Order: sequence, then C-alpha cells, then structure tokens
Amino acid sequence: MVVSLSRKGSAVFGHKGNIPGEAGTRAAVIELKDHGVAPIANNSGYPLAFPRPRAKKMLENDRVMVWSYSWNLGEPTPMHFHDKDAVVVFEEDSALKSTTPDGKSVVNENKFGDIRFNRRDRTHTELLVRGTASAVIVELK
Repeated sequence: MVVSLSRKGSAVFGHKGNIPGEAGTRAAVIELKDHGVAPIANNSGYPLAFPRPRAKKMLENDRVMVWSYSWNLGEPTPMHFHDKDAVVVFEEDSALKSTTPDGKSVVNENKFGDIRFNRRDRTHTELLVRGTASAVIVELK
C-alpha cells in the first residue's frame, strides 16, 4: 500500500516486492502482513469512522479500505467508532483535539508526512484547533 506525499489525496495498492509510484516522489509505504485482522463488533452506539460527511473513499479490496478526509477549523467530526486498525498519513501541519465520550481530551500535533498507527476499538470525536488538516486513512482488514 503506497500513499503519495507528492500528490495530495492519492494512494495505490501494490503487490509484495512491487512498490508502485513514480520515481523521485515522496511516499509512505505500508507493508501488509500475510494475514488480516477482522473488524470488531460496534457496540458503542456511535457510527463507524467511515463513512462520514466529506470523507472520500479512494479504494477498497479484501486487505484495506482507504479514504481521505479534510478537517475544517472549529468543526468537530461526528462522534465515531473505529472497528479496524488504521494507519493515518497526514498531509499537512495541524493540531487535532481528540475527545472521548467521557469528555477526556488530548491535542495531537501533526506534521506533513507524519504517520500514525491507531488501534481499533476507539470512540472519539476530532476537532481541528490549528492549521489545515487532511489525511489519507488506511483501514486494515
């Protein structure tokens, strides 16, 4: 799985030993294991992270679902549940505040090209508090 850092909002799925993309471009390469992990049941009472308003599905197969998202300053995302592990590739410098249903918050600073692994079984809302923010989210199946 390759997420381009040279072309915002782009990703391609490759096969073992073959990294797709253009020579000289910056990219995040996500190597997938030979086995997947099934999503967990959503008993949270909240919708899944995807789909949501303004989220754009980029590709899906039996290994991944990839989508892009742009946060708007001061506009929280709906409270949502993550049923799959995810790799998030940030495309801009920003600060996102994550708040759980019990009201606990943390502000995460993100830089262009940062890559974060987020474990499944999380419920939260996100709020852009500084900068502009967009990311490609790779949900692992």
